[in-house]
Amino acid sequence: MLQNLLEGLLFSSPHPVSLGEMERVTGRNEEEILHALQELKQSYEAREGALAIRRVGKKWQMVVRPQYGALLREHLRRSFSRTLSRGALETLAIVSLYQPVTKVDIDLKRGTDSTQALRTLLRTGLVTVCGRSSAPGRPFLYRVTEKFFQTFGLEGEEELEKLKRLLGEKGYGTAQQIPGPGRSGLAEKM
Repeated sequence: MLQNLLEGLLFSSPHPVSLGEMERVTGRNEEEILHALQELKQSYEAREGALAIRRVGKKWQMVVRPQYGALLREHLRRSFSRTLSRGALETLAIVSLYQPVTKVDIDLKRGTDSTQALRTLLRTGLVTVCGRSSAPGRPFLYRVTEKFFQTFGLEGEEELEKLKRLLGEKGYGTAQQIPGPGRSGLAEKM
């Protein structure tokens, strides 16, 4: 049965699975897979267990439901706060809010050099190089990865945009002061 195969694939995958990957594994077309995924998702919702099937961007993943995940999130938070330095966490926050962003932008926002923090984030797979800026010297541009969204339980860019608006409403700068995708700010203006 297609649902069982998809369930096994999602359970065994450490990362969200694309429809293309599901097509290759199952030999079925996208329409059949989407139908089976919706039925599988509804089945998990009906049984109200700890696991759920969720869309992450254009991919699918098996996840722990939020109401059962509080303990796990706290454990992950503690693990990451031990694994990532304060500087790395600051850098990660800047990259997530201002992406794509250059190291110069990050350094200016933090007021210190971010070389080591960026190395750590690149090594952990939470941040990636996504291109080069048009600024003099053509510095690398950084953005968060799919692993970032998985780790922090975010569905994608849309949730980051909501966070930017919320930060603006809470007095951490206006939504206009927190650039959207592709408008990192400082280095390009210099």
